[in-house]
Amino acid sequence: MRNKIIVTAFLLGMISFTALMTFYVGPRMMDVRKEVAQDKHFYKCQKVVSGSELEVQLRGWERPNTNPMIRIPLAGVLVPPLGSPSDEQVIAWANAHDLSPEKASAMGEAAYRTLLAFIRKQNLILETSDGQRAGERITSGTPVHVFVSGTHVNHKLLQSGLAFPDPDTSGTYSELYEKAMSEAKSAKLALWE
Repeated sequence: MRNKIIVTAFLLGMISFTALMTFYVGPRMMDVRKEVAQDKHFYKCQKVVSGSELEVQLRGWERPNTNPMIRIPLAGVLVPPLGSPSDEQVIAWANAHDLSPEKASAMGEAAYRTLLAFIRKQNLILETSDGQRAGERITSGTPVHVFVSGTHVNHKLLQSGLAFPDPDTSGTYSELYEKAMSEAKSAKLALWE
């Protein structure tokens, strides 16, 4: 009699466990899997081109990675171009932003080195101007907001005083970027010294 009770209790437990897994845990796990599938769209920064432009590649889960390299500008930031103070692009940028060519050249180099140390060869999450996760649909030349290890890269450049906000491509982050510029200006950082 005791064995029958144990076997019955065991079978009822197994039926309860199976029902719980099928009707409660299973559907929730599928939702988590869908979320993870969306989050697999990481990009790897293969090259820092300048203080405002990167070459990235969608992470491939198979080797070798056959995804194309794409060149993307950072959204919402205006960074001085790389070059010497006598470079025509640097002079034009400096004149357009009321800076000396020497200052523009130094800040362009500082922004480049910041990105080089901070995000080269790192996994990135990219967002388009409207704040949507980039996924696989991003193309070369599309301005993006870049996140690495929880840090908002575009915002960091502005906070450090290494860029001016660009309202044309700031999108959903325009207020955040303006505030970061104001704080850098108040603290007299980099471009604001």
